[in-house]
Amino acid sequence: MEHKLIAYHEQLLDASERKAVEQWLQQDPAHQGIYDKTIRVWEQSRNPLAYTYYNKERAWDKIRAQIDQAPAVKDRGRMVSLKWWRAAAVAASLAGIVLLFLVWYRSAPPETALGPYTAHLKDNSTVELYANAVLEIDRAFNKKTRTVTLKGDARFDIARNPDKPFIIHNSNAMDVQVLGTSFTIQQRTAFNTVYVHSGKVKATLGNQTVTAVAGQKIVQDNKTRQLQLREIRTPIETVLKTQTIRCNNMRIDSLANILKELYNVDVQFDPAIGSKRITSTYLSYESPEQVMENIALMINATWRKQNDHYIITK
Repeated sequence: MEHKLIAYHEQLLDASERKAVEQWLQQDPAHQGIYDKTIRVWEQSRNPLAYTYYNKERAWDKIRAQIDQAPAVKDRGRMVSLKWWRAAAVAASLAGIVLLFLVWYRSAPPETALGPYTAHLKDNSTVELYANAVLEIDRAFNKKTRTVTLKGDARFDIARNPDKPFIIHNSNAMDVQVLGTSFTIQQRTAFNTVYVHSGKVKATLGNQTVTAVAGQKIVQDNKTRQLQLREIRTPIETVLKTQTIRCNNMRIDSLANILKELYNVDVQFDPAIGSKRITSTYLSYESPEQVMENIALMINATWRKQNDHYIITK
């Protein structure tokens, strides 16, 4: 139901669907409370910062100064961890901040950063960290190499420097190396994926090496530990950047193509279903099962999973 309420708020429903939602809102005063809470959570999930601070610009300036001067962390050897919830606490202390609001609607483990947040690195590269992402910066960053470790999802826009390759260690052993390019890394239970927006990206896993250019993606199958090079046949850069799939009277077959690119799975359906249209909103971190369940519910169909195939039938 929350997908329908969000679509109503975003003015994506047709006249009959809007009327149905409005009738539902009038049926019970509690329904209005459900609607208000759903929209509040939805708006907070799109907030450009996970936290709201008093005098936050001054706070982040002091954080960046501290990062540049930070000593090595003894128990992590050469790695310095940049975890934004700790950085926020340091900022609060340094700037004399007395008010801190947690506005992200999901609870996160203590060692996990809350996003989204755009990090500006000292080499002029930028990293847009999405929800629950953690970025660790090597102590020797920007000396001989530019090395970081990423847990979670992020978009990288790397400043070109042929003398200092930019290296990203991922949580599932795949390393990504570039000189100057833009790309998005998405890490999931079944697959890790690197979507290349511009330039060239090289990924390494054990003795496997795969190089991709703009319009291609590198997929790591976490079951087989294999790297694959695939063409991006359905443009999804907007979906990756916003972390949202917005369906405004979208055909099911068009939505299926987006889901194939985003989840690296196959979506099959009866021919009659493909032409049906749907209006809804999905967040990229929702599981394929959650999305399939919602699609089936909205078109009065059923679905099942068979290996990496999702099948929707009437």
